[in-house]
Amino acid sequence: MTPNTADTVFQRHANPCVDDVRPYIPGPTSTAIGTRYGFTSDQMVKLSSNEAPLGPSPKVRDAIRQVAGGDDLHRYPSPTMPELRKAAARLHGFTPEQVLLGAGSSDTWPLIVRAFSLAGEDILVTEPSMTSYAEVATLCERRAITLDLTYPFGVDAAAVLRLVTPATRVIFLSSPNNTTSRLIDPAAILEIARGAQDAVVVVDEHYIEAADNYREVSAVNLIPKVGNIIVTRSFSKMYGLAGIRVGYAVGPEDAISRLMKFKAKWNVSVVADAAARAALADEAHLIRNIEMTREGRAFLLDGLRGLSGIQLVPEAQGGFLLFRVLTGSAGDILEQLYKRGIIVRDDLLDGYIRVSVGTPEQNQQFLTALKAAL
Repeated sequence: MTPNTADTVFQRHANPCVDDVRPYIPGPTSTAIGTRYGFTSDQMVKLSSNEAPLGPSPKVRDAIRQVAGGDDLHRYPSPTMPELRKAAARLHGFTPEQVLLGAGSSDTWPLIVRAFSLAGEDILVTEPSMTSYAEVATLCERRAITLDLTYPFGVDAAAVLRLVTPATRVIFLSSPNNTTSRLIDPAAILEIARGAQDAVVVVDEHYIEAADNYREVSAVNLIPKVGNIIVTRSFSKMYGLAGIRVGYAVGPEDAISRLMKFKAKWNVSVVADAAARAALADEAHLIRNIEMTREGRAFLLDGLRGLSGIQLVPEAQGGFLLFRVLTGSAGDILEQLYKRGIIVRDDLLDGYIRVSVGTPEQNQQFLTALKAAL
């Protein structure tokens, strides 16, 4: 039984930085909304978490079954996962020494902050964006310096550089941005990196595969041109492995070699290793997920443009769209969508709703429900 006391060792010696971090509130589940409004889980259309419309490759499922049926689950995984590092490196034409694996790309962000900054130094982030960047800075006892973006939420290199000071050590950029779906022009990223050469520029490309011509617009192409860029990638989105938790960072060898010393020795499981390698080996499935996402995004954009009472954020390049509710409130619209079995999010930016791209049937169901709700 827990002692009922107002003064515990945990309270006396708690690091005060945690007081500045709000608990993460995940989006609503199909079960919760279904229970509230009388739907079964399979009747719900969940478009709130930017997940791949087709899920993972069948080869991923086969690889997981093989691992589960083997004799190595009680063995520790390799600290370096050499085969997965090689596969990720080949994807970009780099060496394995330029790849750091993590339990999701978010696993690499605190490593970067801790490896290349000291307590009290500055971490520059843009808002709206992943709240995780600022939280990482706070929990690492760095100062989160925020560039607040306004509609239409483009990132201007000059505006970023105006906030750079001698204390700036890491700059987080998200492209496409998680919340707005806006891509950052590679030329702007290069300008920021060259203008802030005493800082590490981290480009989070969680959703890059959904972008048009994503190989050409990826910041990975900038790594050989300038020495202070690290790009983080995820298997959670177009590869469909959000529940597996595996991602990586790619950058100069001297950056990755230092990050390797900060990571947990066994941070990627044997299941995640097998799943990620299988996903990389099935490019045809990746292309199907990408094509369905891009076609669905175009369909939703066309449908949303024809609706009054909303304002679309332009130039969406992620697997999701963001729009502002002009008539009524986003919360009211959200409840109307819930009542029709549609799950989206309205808590990421005040007055806005974010909808993920789903299957063709799900996209149509969303548009029909939104028209009725408006």
